[in-house]
Amino acid sequence: MKAILPMLLPIFLAGCAKSVDERADEYIDLSFALCGAKVKSYSQGEDGKIRVVCDNESYFLVKDQQTLAYMNELNGAYCYGKGFSVFNERSNYYTFTCADDKSFNIPK
Repeated sequence: MKAILPMLLPIFLAGCAKSVDERADEYIDLSFALCGAKVKSYSQGEDGKIRVVCDNESYFLVKDQQTLAYMNELNGAYCYGKGFSVFNERSNYYTFTCADDKSFNIPK
């Protein structure tokens, strides 16, 4: 029994996690709101970051869902809900430019 438990644990955990498609849908839904345009391309790199390029040529990088939630807050507070033309998450801060060309560096 003890030998079987380690083999079953990953199967159990995988069943509880969201699928890749479900996570992608969440990223895409919010990316529409954050860039204010249709999504032109959407990909995940080897570094795990999500890259979104919008129809209006704006783009941003997203590390995870927590970053998405914070991006939404930054959009409301700094961009007045108009979206980003560029968004990058650095190791110690967020760098972004609002759709109206105002640029910010916000520490984490």
